[in-house]
Amino acid sequence: MPMEKIVVGRGREDLEKYRDQGTVYIGKHIVGEGEESHLTNPVYMDVVRPHVVLISGKRGSGKSYSSCVIAEEMTRLPKEIRNNLSVLMIDTMGIFWSMKNPNEEQRELLKQWNLKPEGIDIRLFVPKGFAKKYEEVGIAVDQVFTISCSDLTSMDWIITFGFSPMDVHGITIEGVMKTVKKKYKEGYAIADIVKEIEAYGKCDEKVKNALVTRFLAAEGWGVFEKKGTAVNKFFQKGKVSVLDVSHYVRTSTGWGVRSMLVGLLARKIFQERLMARKAEEFEVMGGEAKETIPMVWMIFDEAHQFIPDTGETAAKEPLLTLIKEGREPGISLIMITQRPNKLHPDALAQSDLVISHRLTSEADLKALRSIMQSYVLKDIQELINTLPRQKGSAIILDDNSERIYTVQVKPRLSWHAGGSPVAIKKKGLFEE
Repeated sequence: MPMEKIVVGRGREDLEKYRDQGTVYIGKHIVGEGEESHLTNPVYMDVVRPHVVLISGKRGSGKSYSSCVIAEEMTRLPKEIRNNLSVLMIDTMGIFWSMKNPNEEQRELLKQWNLKPEGIDIRLFVPKGFAKKYEEVGIAVDQVFTISCSDLTSMDWIITFGFSPMDVHGITIEGVMKTVKKKYKEGYAIADIVKEIEAYGKCDEKVKNALVTRFLAAEGWGVFEKKGTAVNKFFQKGKVSVLDVSHYVRTSTGWGVRSMLVGLLARKIFQERLMARKAEEFEVMGGEAKETIPMVWMIFDEAHQFIPDTGETAAKEPLLTLIKEGREPGISLIMITQRPNKLHPDALAQSDLVISHRLTSEADLKALRSIMQSYVLKDIQELINTLPRQKGSAIILDDNSERIYTVQVKPRLSWHAGGSPVAIKKKGLFEE
């Protein structure tokens, strides 16, 4: 007789109404502690209601792996449910492209779970300026993407370049962009912005030169054009889209570019889904059905870099809007971080599902303690210490059912490119 399924992320009313429909298989319940533990009931997660999910854990504990398990399981939902959802994975590490390939490396482990290796039909997007780098190493790119300069605000540029809206550089950008938007109503490129900076008469040559240098550098990022990629390209029914931003290196400028991209997408997702929600309600009332983008799941690693507790990024305000207001238009977020203490407190407080792998930093444990509800009787560190010492073990705090579970995340069906390389090779592959 099969064991009863545990469903997280679903309240009592939805459990009675839908039972396990619209849930994805993420692992098995761990019973017992440490080496005495064993796996029991299968654990499923609701994906048909909007959620804010936090996945935390120290490096190498299985955070990105767990997010990929959720994404690949969403592609296996029944078509009538799957086609109402879309998944966008923001890839800051350049590792999600491998999901197209079956997980042959863990075939024996998958067999123990009665599963088989399987490649996932993802759609890989890379910045136009970096497409050739993928071709050189033999990785197939489904589509290049660009961003329309006219979609960006003055504040996007100011924050990305590290200025303040109150200093002379920020004030100049604001003034120039007003002129540009008024003059180039059909759209504009960075070259047009540079032209207007050079003609701007309200600042000295030193400020102009500094801004021209930065905008020309931005042109070299290989992503800005007069006409950008339409947002609906990223959100197709039942599909997982991977947006690779890993080429923007881990500098303040590199993170600025990533944040600008993510912030722009967050704004567009919110706008598109607000309109889609109105169309969906109109259809329910008997109106004509219209083509809209489906409900969105946005997954992004290193969340504390995009939504920090202190300081500003171009992504911070748009993402906080999704976190606070995304439920009504049907937008879900999966935030992944190894530093929950560096994450904005609103992002922590609004998380209705927390999947925490092993953490050891007292500051990070304190951050999780701050959002633990009264139904969690044990201390967070005590709960984590009961986990077996193997990758993928985690605790799940479910604010929907007001329960807490210890879980072993199941092995991935698709290839995991996020392991640490070693200098000893086996059969031509790096061992993890």
